[in-house]
Amino acid sequence: MPFLLDTASAIKRRFGFQDQSISESVPCTPDLLKSVSRDHHLASTQPVVATPASRRISDWDEDGHGGATGSEVAAPRHAQSFEFSEDPSFWKDHNVQVIIRLRPLSSSEISVQGHGKCVRQETCQTITWTGHLESRFTFDLVADETVSQEKMFKVAGLPMVDNCMGGYNSCMFAYGQTGSGKTHTMLGDIEGGTRRHSVNCGITPRVFEYLFSRIQKEKEARKEEKIKFACKCSFLEIYNEQILDLLDPSSTNLQIREDVKKGIYVENLKEIEVASARDMLQQLIQGAANRKVAATNMNRASSRSHSVFTCIIESKWESQGVTHHRFARLNLVDLAGSERQKSSGAEGERLKEATNINKSLSTLGLVIMNLVSLSNGKSLHVPYRDSKLTFLLQDSLGGNSKTIIIANISPSLCCSLETLSTLKFAQRAKFIKNNAIINEDASGDVIVMRMQIQQLKKEVSRLHSLVNGGAESLDNDTSSLSFLGSPGQFKWEGLHGSSSPLMSEKRMSQKKDYEVALIGAFRREKDKDIGLKALQAENQAAMQLAKQREDEIKSLKMILRFREAGVKRLEAVAAGKISAETHLLKEKEEHLKEIEVLRTQVDRSQEVTRFATENLRLKEEIRRLKISY
Repeated sequence: MPFLLDTASAIKRRFGFQDQSISESVPCTPDLLKSVSRDHHLASTQPVVATPASRRISDWDEDGHGGATGSEVAAPRHAQSFEFSEDPSFWKDHNVQVIIRLRPLSSSEISVQGHGKCVRQETCQTITWTGHLESRFTFDLVADETVSQEKMFKVAGLPMVDNCMGGYNSCMFAYGQTGSGKTHTMLGDIEGGTRRHSVNCGITPRVFEYLFSRIQKEKEARKEEKIKFACKCSFLEIYNEQILDLLDPSSTNLQIREDVKKGIYVENLKEIEVASARDMLQQLIQGAANRKVAATNMNRASSRSHSVFTCIIESKWESQGVTHHRFARLNLVDLAGSERQKSSGAEGERLKEATNINKSLSTLGLVIMNLVSLSNGKSLHVPYRDSKLTFLLQDSLGGNSKTIIIANISPSLCCSLETLSTLKFAQRAKFIKNNAIINEDASGDVIVMRMQIQQLKKEVSRLHSLVNGGAESLDNDTSSLSFLGSPGQFKWEGLHGSSSPLMSEKRMSQKKDYEVALIGAFRREKDKDIGLKALQAENQAAMQLAKQREDEIKSLKMILRFREAGVKRLEAVAAGKISAETHLLKEKEEHLKEIEVLRTQVDRSQEVTRFATENLRLKEEIRRLKISY
C-alpha cells in the first residue's frame, strides 16, 4: 500500500531511522561523566568491534542513544548473556509485571568512556547498579542488550493479548530516561513493521498481528456460538499537559471525563473501527507521524509527549438463549523520557516541554509510592488527578487491569544517576496491587433465564441439605441440571448420560467445581448470620448498659437534690427559722433514702459485671464457630 510505505518512510526519518552511512548523533561529552564515580572510568583499550548479526539489536530510535545508525558496537566478548523464557502461568497469580530492558552502548559512548557500564546483570531477574554504594535490584525479568524484539514480544506482548481475549483490561507502558530505548521497544522500525517478518519492528505492531490471528482462530473454533468481534482504536498524545488527538490533529485540548458505565475516557476522541492488523497499523503510522519530536543533546529524535494507543476489543456470542458480551481495553503507552536540563541542553520551548514531562513523571512516581503505601495498609490520598497522564491511566495503576511496565535503562556511565532513578521507580512499581476482573455481561430470553434460575434454586436447596448433614449421594443423582457458564452453557445429565467417558469426566469435574463454590457460599452465608446475631446481642447489651447509665444519672441527681435541701435547712437553722432537731430528723430521712439509692447502684454494678462476662463468653464462642467452619 503506497500510503503505508510513504508514511512509514516519513516516520523513519522523524524517529531517526537512517542509513548506515549517516553520522552518529551528538556523543556523550566528558562533562557528563564528572558526576560518575572514578571507579567507573575504566577506559577500555579494546578495539571497536561490530556486533554480530545474531546478537545485534540495531535501529534504536527515539530512545536509542545515538539513533539507528547501524553501527552499534557489541559489549566486550566476555560479557555473559542470560536466557529467560515466558511464563504463561504468571498472570494467574499476578496483575502487575515489571521488566527491565538494557540497550547496548553506542559507538560514540564507547569512544568516550570505553566499555565501562553503570550496571551489572547477575541473573535473568537481578541487576546491580555499580555506582557508589552498590545497589542490587530484583524484578520479574531483566532483558540484556542481546534480547531480540521477537523475544520481548513473546514475554510481554503475547500474554497481554491473551489476557485481553479473556476479557481483562490490559496495559503496557515503557518508562525510562530519554535515549534509553522506549520507542524502540514499543514501536521499533515502523516501515519494517509493514513487512510480516521484520526483525526490528517493536511490540506494538506484533501485538496487532497476533491479536487478529487470535480473533480468527476464535471465530473458527466457535462457529456454533456465532461469535462476533469488533475492534476500535484511538491514538492520543499528552503534550504540555494538553491532550491532542493524533488521528485528528485538528482536535486539541481534549478533556478527560469519568462515567459510571464508560469509566475514564477522553471526550470527543476519534475512534476508528478496524478489521485487520494492517488497518490498525495504518492508524498507528498515521498518528505517529503527528507526534511531537525534537532533537536534544541526549537524543536527536526525542519524544516530547506521552502517547497512548488504545484498542477496545468486544465480542458477542449466544448460547442456549443467553447472549454473552465480553469487552477489554488495551492501552499501549510510550512515555516521554525524563531528562536533566544540564545533560539535554534544553532551552526555550524544549525546556518548557521537559518541565511538563518531568512534572507528569514525578506525579506518576508519587501515585505509585502512595499505591504501595495503600497495599501496606496505610491510608493515603492517591493524586491521580494531579496529572493528565495518571488520571488517564487510573485503571492501569491500582485499578481493573493487568499491567506490564517495561523500564528501559541505559548502561552508559554518563547516565548513571538516571539509570539508578529508573531502577528505584521500577522496584516500587513491583508492589502495586491491581484488581483485574473479567469484563463480561449476559442477557437473554426471560423464560430461559427463569428456567435456569429455578434449576439453580433446586441445586442450591439440595446442596443446602448436604451442608446441614443430609445423606444424599452425589453419585446417585441423575437429575438434569443446567449451569450458566462462560463462554457457553454447561448442562449436566448425571453420570449415566449418553455422552462419551471423556465428556462425562469433564462434566463431573465441572459439577464438583460448582458444588464447591455453592458450599463455600453457604458457609459464608452462615458466617454472616452468626456475625449478625453477635452484633444484635452486642447491640442489646449496649442498650441495657445505656439504660443503666441513665438510671445512675437519675440517682446522682436525686442525691444532689438531697444535699441541696440539707444546705438550705442549715441556712434556715442559722437564720432561726427552724429548730436544729427538725433539721436532724429531715437529714436522717434523706440519708436513709440516699443509702437506698447507693445500694441500688451497687446491685447494678454487679449486673454490669455479669453482662461483661457474658459478652466475653459469646465472643469466644463466635470465634470457635468461625474456626470450625
